[in-house]
Amino acid sequence: MAFGINSAINKIEAGENENCRIFQYVGDKIEAVHNRGTLKSKNPDDYQKVTCFNNDGTMLATGGTDGVIALLRYPTLAAVMPAIQFKEHEILDIDFSSDGAHVAAVSAQTLWIISAATGEVLKTIPSPVLDKNKPSQFRKCRFGKGEFTNILYTVNNGEKKRKPFVCLWDTSNWTKIRSLTVGPKPITACALSPDGSLIAFGSEDLGIRICSGKTLQVLMTVPNAHAWPLTSLAFNGDASLLVSGSFDTTCNIISVPKTFPKNNNLAIMILTLLVLLLAVIFQLYQSSQP
Repeated sequence: MAFGINSAINKIEAGENENCRIFQYVGDKIEAVHNRGTLKSKNPDDYQKVTCFNNDGTMLATGGTDGVIALLRYPTLAAVMPAIQFKEHEILDIDFSSDGAHVAAVSAQTLWIISAATGEVLKTIPSPVLDKNKPSQFRKCRFGKGEFTNILYTVNNGEKKRKPFVCLWDTSNWTKIRSLTVGPKPITACALSPDGSLIAFGSEDLGIRICSGKTLQVLMTVPNAHAWPLTSLAFNGDASLLVSGSFDTTCNIISVPKTFPKNNNLAIMILTLLVLLLAVIFQLYQSSQP
């Protein structure tokens, strides 16, 4: 297990913060294995905000509130490369591509694509303007899986609690394919199923939405899943369960169906248009009568 746990304040101020920690559990015992410092800040308020393994578990990426990204071998925590620091940025999320070749990381203002082999920053993408010419803010990033490995998903929340967008990026050239809204409130957590067919979002409205990984169509909604906004989401191995965690200190386990009912929104829309058309025809007929 990998955690971000700061050392004592005097160690942090001395530049000896061993914040990245590996533990192992055997039976009912949990034991410390390795520690390593990845943060450059000596401010006790800074910490390791995100931690992510690559698919085969041989590499670990961390991102800190001081803007530092570290790529480490697992379980030794030997550095793959010197840590990268994006000053004046807080790393909000980080993810490996399915083949482990790339790392995506986001701050509120910027998306970076990084070579996992060399640490070279391959692409820097500013947060896109999506809603009424207002800049959005990156919150999450996830590489697609299964048949969607050519897609990178980013969550882009609007300023002042405007509606959120999910953007799909083409990983062959890092251009935005499209963006869609998912729910009325900012998104705080997201997770992809192991096969990439489902993507789940947790929002400030306290609800969870499970969507199609291909179309982002909402397939299932769990309203009021927690008393406070969600901080984490994860599918189990066969995507039959979705686990959520929240600021309210609770953890929920949600059963995910194997199939979802078909969306009838199109049929309802067509029926509504037909009714409106008939109403207009009737009004025209009435006005033509003497």
